[in-house]
Amino acid sequence: MTGSRPPGPGWETVEPFPFSEARRSFTGGQRGGQLIDLRYFRRTADQTLVALARFGPEAEGAPGRAHGGGVLTVLDEAMGAAAWVKGLPVLTVRISASFRKAVPIGAELLVEMEIVRERGKLVEVRGRLLAPEGLLADSAGTFMKLDGARVKEVFGLESPPRTC
Repeated sequence: MTGSRPPGPGWETVEPFPFSEARRSFTGGQRGGQLIDLRYFRRTADQTLVALARFGPEAEGAPGRAHGGGVLTVLDEAMGAAAWVKGLPVLTVRISASFRKAVPIGAELLVEMEIVRERGKLVEVRGRLLAPEGLLADSAGTFMKLDGARVKEVFGLESPPRTC
């Protein structure tokens, strides 16, 4: 992938998580593209948060295919990112996914996510992993909102998260 550079006109780079540890995770591209590279963007036409994902050779499960746990990790992080950019600091409570087609190693794939509902302390989000030929996996997640004290305890942040 091209780092955090937008893939083309009409896309803006977004850093959804206001803490540096997020880019040291195994989805942050710190291993030279060998594991999972996940970059976030806002499509300016509709202001939708999307991500581009690439599974490197160390994310391989079956030959030539991404491991299901890696696919689930991408969907989990991307759905959480959808909440964080809306100013809702969250942690995952529950996630489910349906794997529709094999996820190829090395291909640049689109991740779309959408907040479906907020209900008390819970946020429900849906995610989809797409290739040019169609849907590869979809997911649903429930995330718990964190209050300021919990954000400080978990992430060491003094101020509320920013929105992008």
